[in-house]
Amino acid sequence: MFELSYKSKAIDTIIEKDIVEILNSAQEFNSENNITGCLVFYENSFIQILEGEKSVVKQIFAKICQDSRHENIRVLAEGDKDIRFFPNWNMAYTSINKDKCKSDDVLSYANNLLLLSEFIEKPTTTLKMFWAGINRLIVNPAF
Repeated sequence: MFELSYKSKAIDTIIEKDIVEILNSAQEFNSENNITGCLVFYENSFIQILEGEKSVVKQIFAKICQDSRHENIRVLAEGDKDIRFFPNWNMAYTSINKDKCKSDDVLSYANNLLLLSEFIEKPTTTLKMFWAGINRLIVNPAF
């Protein structure tokens, strides 16, 4: 089992329809190829973690790197692991629009999302970097 986490910026012209297309395509492919993970979109940034067979995860990431809707793609961490953290999620997705939410609601949402990380007994470096990336993006953007 292999996992990879990355962050990227969405192009300025991306719209919700583009993200839905990305998500639908990912969910179908991931289901067929036993890939699981989570995708977070906030303030025009993506943070994602992928879990599965190494060659398939690397293939997906190579495709992401070629996708013109992403830029400034950076691997946060990658490595082998024993078990899946997102076993039943072909691609969990969450998006927060801070223009439509009060700042307290955004912070509460982010904190609730980050609570998931506290249920991990032995988190891998990749999983720690995924959660730290979410924390930096949403809760502490200055860091």
